[in-house]
Amino acid sequence: MVPELPGLGLHSVIVGLPEVDADELVPACEVLCQEGFTLWTVAPTQLGQLSAVLGMFGRRARVGVRGVTEPAEVVAAASGGAAFAMSDFLLPVLVEAVPGFPVVLGGLTPSELRAGAVAGAAAVQLVPSEAFGAGYLRILPQLLDERPVIASGKLERYQAELWLESGGLAVCPRDLVGPDAVLGETLDDLRVTLQHWRLGD
Repeated sequence: MVPELPGLGLHSVIVGLPEVDADELVPACEVLCQEGFTLWTVAPTQLGQLSAVLGMFGRRARVGVRGVTEPAEVVAAASGGAAFAMSDFLLPVLVEAVPGFPVVLGGLTPSELRAGAVAGAAAVQLVPSEAFGAGYLRILPQLLDERPVIASGKLERYQAELWLESGGLAVCPRDLVGPDAVLGETLDDLRVTLQHWRLGD
């Protein structure tokens, strides 16, 4: 049985947390929760901070590990309490690393994405989603016969909305929350950005 991803929050947006210290992430994570963005990812280099983030927000958010390329990274993610792992590449060996642990595999063409789904991925992600135009975003979810597909890359809000309207599972806008938004004197800019991305409102 294919494992499932955790709940996508109110807006079907996966937010990549920037690579800063866990203490500096806490206020930004609180704003994310307040605005309904409760599915996050950290980089493999942030695995040491994962337990601290989960200790404070584990009941309100689900955190995965993005950018994995090796089975050992999937094992480390699962052992560290991550809810899922994401890869930009079609690497079926990652699905087999931890039985029952949700892994998202990447691809660009319908054939690659279908192969990831057939390999047992919890979902597949179109990456980079900006490689093709809006027409591709509109038709791809239908080509994949309702398999769960995420659009990952440099997305504009209108493209994200188009993706979800076309049957896509979620979006993962790269660099939506950058270090400057987290480390600034206030979190006003972060809140404005998140409110702009409240898809479905």
